Amino acid sequence: MVEHTDSRTYLPLFIDLSDRKVIIFGGGSVGLRKASLFSEYAHTIVVSADFVPELWDLASSSSVELISMDLLFVSDEKLEELVMGAFLVIPATNMVDLNDRIKECARRSGALVNRVDMADDVVIPSVIKRGGLTIGVSTLGSSPAVSKYTRRKIETFITPQYGDMIKLQDQIRTLLKGKVAEQKTRKAILWEILEDRSVWEALDVSYEKGYNIAYSIVQEHISKKG
Repeated sequence: MVEHTDSRTYLPLFIDLSDRKVIIFGGGSVGLRKASLFSEYAHTIVVSADFVPELWDLASSSSVELISMDLLFVSDEKLEELVMGAFLVIPATNMVDLNDRIKECARRSGALVNRVDMADDVVIPSVIKRGGLTIGVSTLGSSPAVSKYTRRKIETFITPQYGDMIKLQDQIRTLLKGKVAEQKTRKAILWEILEDRSVWEALDVSYEKGYNIAYSIVQEHISKKG
């Protein structure tokens, strides 16, 4: 369980990692989970003496890089060489002392640290994605059970149709900019579409059906104005 440090204050944010390097120390199940997450967003390197089979599979099908190294005997100088240029370092071995050493080397190199056994510079939330909608859930390690429970509750409410609604709103918003001059009116139309139950029900059938109903709402407003 991750320990929460009360003196820390965390800011939830979204960050572009496409040109960043993330280094994970540990090739077990935790290292696999972290690599699976970060491989979608950053150049991800996993350092370990051994790797679970799934990590080899991940490396063969993504940009994950595996470095075979016995971390029990690695020097601080070598650790600092490994973390040089990293944006985020994740000590995920099963040895607390080794994780502490990795953390200190990362700090000296200016990298942020995400510990799996305690809250540190970076806390990775549980992520829910619905198309263009991304939601992060975290209790900062205070209660993993509550975090998991909250995620399940959100997932039952935030259905896949939310992703379609985001796409629809984006397209209708672009359409309105060319047809309705007043920003206040455009906003009102978008909210009417968002709160129209028939649009949501149609999206449950297909995106096209939902869009057609939304478009008819737009046309109705334009006709009234004309």
